[in-house]
Amino acid sequence: MKLPLVFMTILATALMLNGCQRQKTEQSAEHAAPETNEPAVAEAESNEPAMAESSAAQHASVMPVTIEGLTFDAPETVPSGWTTIRLTNNSGMVHFAVVERLPEGITIKEQQKQAAPPFQQGMDLLNKGEDEAAQKKFGELPDWFQQMVYTGGPGLTSGGHHSQTTLYLEPGNYLLECYVKTDGVFHSYNPDPNSYGMVHAFTVTDDASGADEPAASIELTISSDNGIDAPEQVAAGEQTVAVHFADQTLHENFAGHDVHLARLDENTDLQVLDNWMDWRRPEGLQTPAPVTFLGGSNEMPAGKTAYFTVTLKPGRYAWISEVPGPHEKGMLKTFEVTDSNSE
Repeated sequence: MKLPLVFMTILATALMLNGCQRQKTEQSAEHAAPETNEPAVAEAESNEPAMAESSAAQHASVMPVTIEGLTFDAPETVPSGWTTIRLTNNSGMVHFAVVERLPEGITIKEQQKQAAPPFQQGMDLLNKGEDEAAQKKFGELPDWFQQMVYTGGPGLTSGGHHSQTTLYLEPGNYLLECYVKTDGVFHSYNPDPNSYGMVHAFTVTDDASGADEPAASIELTISSDNGIDAPEQVAAGEQTVAVHFADQTLHENFAGHDVHLARLDENTDLQVLDNWMDWRRPEGLQTPAPVTFLGGSNEMPAGKTAYFTVTLKPGRYAWISEVPGPHEKGMLKTFEVTDSNSE
């Protein structure tokens, strides 16, 4: 089964990158370490239970999602309309919950049996330097894979933290998925054919919730030409960020751009963070993460908007996209959170 020409062109780029990364294919011992090596969760307020009472959640239908280990615990049905996905990460590692609308007639079973294995097996082959075999393995992805629509969802969220993202859900069948890696294995892949990876199926019903669209206190726009456009200073306290997707494009990692919030500290190496956002690298999206992530919005189609609510303490932060070379693309932007009581 052949993939569209654009996919194969991007794959060639991935194979070239792999050639430069072969010396890194052996995962270091730190990659297998528990995610508790991340910065302490006490550094951010977004993990506090008070998040559940945020103003954004009060004006939208709420879908609670709890992560335990490599499992989503979430409803199987939600009403259509504006929906706040409130993510509680009780695991010891970083995760996200990208929302994927499935093509008609496709279920979680097809996604796990037909799409997840080629990606994992292809990644394994790339890491071994077996480029031709990897190309054949990626070529086994089903035709329907190109028809899935990525519709947002909570961004990267470190262990012990809460995050919440509000988006508009149309009726249909969806998945939550996390494809962060541990020991080189995507969380959404499970080698046991009788079990599923870190995915959760749910249906958005025709019944509308009638929930209101949130009001934003910060406006952020991401585009292919201008990268991330957001304020360079933000006041401490609760903020609701409108994340506007001015356009969308397929990047070298087979995905569109998205927006994640990272809390930085004095030891943060921005180049390490930049490299970490590219899953094609052995260290890319590999636990533990090099920063504390506080959520955000996964990729959405052009013209769509998500609302991300977070409570911030004074300090240094960054907006960053899960794309290859986010700094070069203007999709790594640092900013300061200042004391709201200061003059």
